[in-house]
Amino acid sequence: MKQIILTAFILASLTAQDDFVGETFDRGSINYADRTIQATGIGFIPVNVINAGQARRSAMRIAKQDALRQLIEIVNGVNVTSETTVSGAMFDDVIKTQVQGAIRGARKVGEPKYLSDTSVEVVYEVSMNNISRALLPMAERAPVLSYESVTATGTAAADAGQGDGAAAAPASGGVTGIIIDGSGLGLRPAMSPRILNQSGTVLYGPGQYDRDYAAANGVVGYAKTLGQAKADTRVQGNPLVLRGASASGTAKTDVIISNADAGKLVSAGRSAGLLQDCRIMFVLN
Repeated sequence: MKQIILTAFILASLTAQDDFVGETFDRGSINYADRTIQATGIGFIPVNVINAGQARRSAMRIAKQDALRQLIEIVNGVNVTSETTVSGAMFDDVIKTQVQGAIRGARKVGEPKYLSDTSVEVVYEVSMNNISRALLPMAERAPVLSYESVTATGTAAADAGQGDGAAAAPASGGVTGIIIDGSGLGLRPAMSPRILNQSGTVLYGPGQYDRDYAAANGVVGYAKTLGQAKADTRVQGNPLVLRGASASGTAKTDVIISNADAGKLVSAGRSAGLLQDCRIMFVLN
């Protein structure tokens, strides 16, 4: 029985690792797949405690404070856009207060670990949702895109949909989502990535999606493999798969697709409202 439980635990751990998309640190992680940020805090028993109960409570309080400090440091480095991190996006006191409030609302994950040196270790987690709600870029007015406007220029190979940039045609029926295969491009995750064509026109970005929905669910979803992306409920059913041409921006969080594929994205997005509903997945590894 113990062997079965151990095997199940190992398999669950491996599955979680396979699904993880983000960054890990010595004392925490950023997971864009489930939109959570975690930090580990360590608390030591103060020397002036009176009894064991007070010692444990004091160590737990110190560990929580340490975890929240770690969370602040990790959250500050999260990419909001390809040009801005959370720390750079907190340009006024209102936004800063909202982000700090989200961090203070972090929840404890799992049980505390009591270590041999009498210290205690705790993990706290904050959702990206409230942070995104405060930080997602605003757009005064989204550009009106047409098939012609995004396919007017580009190489003959791209416009013909040839080679590695060719799109995988979905099966018959309505398109349920769009997958951008950015594997091998050095593409990195962010809270607010964009999709552009070869001419630099923004095909998907602030203004093209419902901001409240994006804050709650993410501007895009992330997966490590094409199979995982196709199985994600965000696009599951009959997704259109497009191949990314290159990563763009300082932090390489935006993706450029061929002008021919840009036309397919715009057409699919308009016919099914896919862009407004954030039914977009990025594959990156």
